[in-house]
Amino acid sequence: DYNNTGWKKGSSNYIVAGGFDSRYSGAYLSKRVFYPADYDLTFVNPSEGDNAFPATSFSQVNKSNLQIKNVTEAKDHAQFIFRDLNNDGLFNDGDAIFLVFGDSLGRQATDFTNLRVGYSISIAKDTTIAAAKQKAPQVGDVFHIATKKPFRAGEYYEFQSQAQGFDKSKALNDLNNIAVVPNPYVGAASWEPATTQVGRGDRLIYFIHLPPQCTIRIYTISGKLVKSIQHDGTVSNGQEPWNLISQDGMNIAFGVYVFHVTAPGIGEKIGKFAIIK
Repeated sequence: DYNNTGWKKGSSNYIVAGGFDSRYSGAYLSKRVFYPADYDLTFVNPSEGDNAFPATSFSQVNKSNLQIKNVTEAKDHAQFIFRDLNNDGLFNDGDAIFLVFGDSLGRQATDFTNLRVGYSISIAKDTTIAAAKQKAPQVGDVFHIATKKPFRAGEYYEFQSQAQGFDKSKALNDLNNIAVVPNPYVGAASWEPATTQVGRGDRLIYFIHLPPQCTIRIYTISGKLVKSIQHDGTVSNGQEPWNLISQDGMNIAFGVYVFHVTAPGIGEKIGKFAIIK
């Protein structure tokens, strides 16, 4: 995780590269695992650091000036390989370390035969900076390695949700959104099913963005009540269909109609829609 990897403490201007040092692909690439844990590399006095794991099957344990902690699992003295190019026991210009495991579950490696290698950290002087201004890591400096992790044992996401509810003030504002679709209604609407029956079959318009409980009254322009519809829905279902049949069971005539929606305790909305022959 490059965004969260970097100096936790200290002001060294050396370049520190994380990932996998390609200089050692031949030795370790076949043993690589992406172990999901974060680490702190603390710089200490020479020879006071953790002993590094043998770099090859023919190598010996070598001293370091690093103490490495697996902060994800709170394990001190994590295993690592120290590629100390000048054999001075210091993690400095040109050197690299590789995190070490016995397997992908994070068990300790016992020898080079059961070794698994994770991410590497390499360090080098910044050649764009004058030699006099180069600043090597100091005792007490801490470099943090962050990784992107899948779920680990005992980890989980927790969500808190709020039950659906009714907000009266919002409902009052939402009365302005009540509308009729399609408007105007012409011939047939796209959602009406095809029919082989004589006549045009069912005709439907929809009142949309309705509050959960309300009464819809439909009038002619002259003020005659055509139909009264009681809407009793839910917060998530704010629509009510009408088949263009009047209160008397008759098909309504083409023309302009007025609808009046009243919602108890909220308010009312008046609008118009047209039926075109």
